[in-house]
Amino acid sequence: MNTTGRKFTATEESTSKHPQDWGRAMAVAICRLGDMAREAGDDFEHEALLGEDLHLFVKETHDGVNITMSWTPKREAQKERVEEPVQPAG
Repeated sequence: MNTTGRKFTATEESTSKHPQDWGRAMAVAICRLGDMAREAGDDFEHEALLGEDLHLFVKETHDGVNITMSWTPKREAQKERVEEPVQPAG
């Protein structure tokens, strides 16, 4: 299944309002994006996120913030490609 153009969104909570403390929540949310892509049938590897735009939304909560990461894949997950041998001209 090709997930190109399909939007994935994951939200995690951080119990701090200080950006330097949000790393774990961001990392967990990003990993969940990959899980969602796999559940949608994509042959996802984390390298598929390289060069892709990830969107961050931060919403204040009573005890900290909610970190929402969104990703809309722009290209298919890389798959093994079998190249055909080049035929000599002539």
